[in-house]
Amino acid sequence: MAVHGAWLPPLAAWLAAAALLCGAATAAGHSPFEASTWARFDSGHYESIARHGYDLHRCRPGEGQNPHAQWCGNTAWFPAYPLLLAAAAAVGLPLEPAGVVISWVAAAATLLLLWRWFLRGRFGALACAAFAPGVVYLYAVYPMSLFALASVVYVRLLEREHRWAGVAGAVAALAYPIGMVLVPLVALVYARRRLGRIGALAGPAVVAGFALVLAQRLQTGRWTAYFDVANTYGGLHEPAETFWRWLRVLWNSSGPFGYTLAPVWQLLLVTVLLAAVVAAVVRHHDERGIALVVWCAGV
Repeated sequence: MAVHGAWLPPLAAWLAAAALLCGAATAAGHSPFEASTWARFDSGHYESIARHGYDLHRCRPGEGQNPHAQWCGNTAWFPAYPLLLAAAAAVGLPLEPAGVVISWVAAAATLLLLWRWFLRGRFGALACAAFAPGVVYLYAVYPMSLFALASVVYVRLLEREHRWAGVAGAVAALAYPIGMVLVPLVALVYARRRLGRIGALAGPAVVAGFALVLAQRLQTGRWTAYFDVANTYGGLHEPAETFWRWLRVLWNSSGPFGYTLAPVWQLLLVTVLLAAVVAAVVRHHDERGIALVVWCAGV
């Protein structure tokens, strides 16, 4: 297959997903050609970090989603994506349009690399990657496409124990909190027989975590700045209890659809995908699959 032919399926999938989202935006009365259409809710936190760095302060009356919150600010959001936004702003690019470009390019690159490294010929898997529920976050002013791209690169380089794997892992860890936990964990799965390699494969992500804590301490004056704000959203959640609680919500609901039931269907979809991953790994018994199960179960 020629190079351009090898790139055609993921590019077509990317364009199709983008067209679907643009159509949905238009149907909802929003112009897909306006950067503000793709910037919602937490996008503002990433933009504020890019403009002014981290901020933490005592909540003022009526501030924040939780009326009982003591601390407010943007310290619960990770810095890799805002750093890219700040770099774009430093060369004179408007912040929101730059965020849209970064997200769209990262989404396209993720599909290209997935196809080239893992999914060649598997059109169904490519469609799942391109049209996964929640795909709008990969095209919005959010870090999810950057996290996905760094994760795909990390897993690929990890398989080969490449020296740059740790760097990709650090980017994933600084893009989204999931990466901070799962990068070292998956590295341990790969390097369990070669413990000396864990430092190179997972060390940069761990160092990145300490660097984030230090940066927030320097900018806000508190070592616990991340947790001060993150805890206002409920802190840690016990997975099994959460699972059964959402099933009870579905069981007790008057109908299967509605905005409040979206998390239930998301939960069930993720559970089905996890079961499919486990079944595939049991069938093939490969090391990559074991790491994939660890990654998916952790998420």
